[in-house]
Amino acid sequence: MHQFEYVDFEARRDRPEVTACWLATQQMLAAVNDTLDGYCDTCGDLRTFNVVRNGNGEVETREGLVCGACGFSARIRATIAMLRARAPDARDIYITEQSTAVFAYLQKQHPGIRGSEFEPDASKRESLGAWLAQIGGHGPVEFQDITRLTFEDASQDAIVSMDVLEHVPDYAAALREFARVLRPGGVVVATFPFIDVADTLVRASIGDDGTITHHETPEYHGDPIGGPVLCFQHFGWDVLSLARASGFSDAAMVMPWAPERAFYYGHWTLVATR
Repeated sequence: MHQFEYVDFEARRDRPEVTACWLATQQMLAAVNDTLDGYCDTCGDLRTFNVVRNGNGEVETREGLVCGACGFSARIRATIAMLRARAPDARDIYITEQSTAVFAYLQKQHPGIRGSEFEPDASKRESLGAWLAQIGGHGPVEFQDITRLTFEDASQDAIVSMDVLEHVPDYAAALREFARVLRPGGVVVATFPFIDVADTLVRASIGDDGTITHHETPEYHGDPIGGPVLCFQHFGWDVLSLARASGFSDAAMVMPWAPERAFYYGHWTLVATR
């Protein structure tokens, strides 16, 4: 798996290898029908991936290319591959979800992994725990607010966050908390809507009184647990300077590229080291 890695917008700007990757993606997927074959990192074997198309008929390279065996999209499979590549020896791992098939899968690989849901109601967490057991996981579902984590300082080797930060108005506080609870050398691997421009697009903000102001047409993302969730921002390259200001020694946007694994152009991932 090749990884394109850039530390800021200027380093990425007009890079010919990124353009070549985009062009290759268009060419490779032009003749794809309903399925394509490749290697699935989570299954550890050759698999058939189901093609999903967007409203324009284009192959959805992020949420599509779903493995017919494990059911994980390209985004999930790529994130897990990035975790293994960037933190191969991590033992204490925190992931910002828990009552999901992804957590159940990672729990089998890393028995000590911790997850959580943003659900303060104990009875609802109990129901989520029952669902977790049905899909192969175990243990009580934990409540955490990622802007105020209850973990001890320097207690984690790695943090995984998959499309959560865009739903957190004070994502700067979340980044500070990630840095606080990671050990020196610990790594955060995070995905989110990334628009590949210099500045983050703030779509909505929330006031001290809880009032939400929409700066763009409201955008909601489907949540298999809690239903539609408001998206507050689409991130730009300035998230890297914010990560470094939050306590990370270095930060980069990394794009894995591996057509043989059905990882095509666009899987921009924040990788930051404490």
